[in-house]
Amino acid sequence: MEELHFVYINANGRIGVHSIQSISYSENHIQGICKNTDRIKTFRKDRILKQYDSPEQAIQECASFLPENYSHLTKQSGPKKNTFDVCFTGFKKADKERLVDKANEQGLTVRTSVTQSLQMLCCGYNAGPSKVSAARMKGTIIIDETGFIHFLETGEIPDE
Repeated sequence: MEELHFVYINANGRIGVHSIQSISYSENHIQGICKNTDRIKTFRKDRILKQYDSPEQAIQECASFLPENYSHLTKQSGPKKNTFDVCFTGFKKADKERLVDKANEQGLTVRTSVTQSLQMLCCGYNAGPSKVSAARMKGTIIIDETGFIHFLETGEIPDE
C-alpha cells in the first residue's frame, strides 16, 4: 500500500509532519488516511513543503522549515467583497428581466432565492408567500417595484 510522508504548512502557518496511506490525487489536493488518527485528511498540494521516504526523515527535518518563509502559502484572501443582494419574485418574465438589468447596472448582486445574505426582496403582484415569509424571518427588506426604483435612484428605502 502506498504511503506518503511529508512536511506540510496549514492555512494558519503551522508546520507539521504527516503520513498518509490509501492515497487519492486530484488536481490541487491529496487525500488519504492519516496514520496517526486513522481518519481521512485532505491536503493542498501547494502546501506540501517536502516529501520524504520515511516519517522519521520528515520529523528530523521538520524544524528546519520556518513559517515566515512560506507566508505566500498561508496568506488569507482579502476581506470578502461586500455586496448588496436583491431577489425579485412575483413578476412577469419581461418585468423581472428589466429589473434584473437595472440591478446589475447599479452593481447589485441578483439572487434567485432568499439567501442568508439577502438584503432586499422586491415583490411583484404575484409574489408567493413562501419567499416573502422566508425573507421576513431573516430580517430582509421587502419592497415593491416602485420602492425599488426609488432606492436605485436615491439610495433611500421608502417609508411607506
